[in-house]
Amino acid sequence: MIKRIFKNMSGQIEDGITASFSEFLLSSNMNLEDSRNREWLIFIQQTLKRTMDIFFSLVFIIISLPFMIIISLAIRLTSKGPIFFRQDRVGYQGNRFRIIKFRTMRPENKQEEHRQYIRNLLKEDYHLDQNKVLTDYFQYIEQRTTPIGNILRAASLDELPQLFNILLGHMSLVGPRPHPVYEVKEYKEWYKRRLHVKPGLTGWSKLNLRLTPQNYEESILYDLWYVDNWSNILDMKILFMTVPFVLSMKDAH
Repeated sequence: MIKRIFKNMSGQIEDGITASFSEFLLSSNMNLEDSRNREWLIFIQQTLKRTMDIFFSLVFIIISLPFMIIISLAIRLTSKGPIFFRQDRVGYQGNRFRIIKFRTMRPENKQEEHRQYIRNLLKEDYHLDQNKVLTDYFQYIEQRTTPIGNILRAASLDELPQLFNILLGHMSLVGPRPHPVYEVKEYKEWYKRRLHVKPGLTGWSKLNLRLTPQNYEESILYDLWYVDNWSNILDMKILFMTVPFVLSMKDAH
């Protein structure tokens, strides 16, 4: 009797385990298939994004080449120093690359002032007057920016050489703006998720707010929203929004 009950219980348990294992395999296969489909979709979207970057950067380089030559001559004739400004920036997955822009400041400009500004900007010090931090830094920028540099900054023309960064794969047309190495070193841990996509020439945070000490983290949140919601359609939307934004010279510095 006891043997029969034990045998029946064992059979039920065994049947239950077999059924559960079958359901697990079926569920696992479905999840695996869904995962593969997502990976394939992401691969297609990323391939399309890179194709767009190559195509449009080449087109824009060709179109803007005469302007870049004129700008180069204007910089050379109006101030001493190099035509281009180069700086190490942090890109996709923390990889470093050298960004290239038209120089807008006098060559004697040192980066230590900007480093200190970033330290103060990200410092959680309630005794620090953040408005004064911003005012002092903008005064520093205005004092050292060349006359041609003011025009280039206002029209975002100093960014044109970054088309070559895009062509080389360091950047994308759309993405969070690339920060200097010393700025990334000051990041809070949760900021770093903005490095999960390539940096861009234009981006969601750039279009939505002007960066100040009061809204630095808000700009990071805009970048993280882009990381979480990225799609080729969103990139196209941002590109179309950038045209009137640049033409309006909004919040240019």
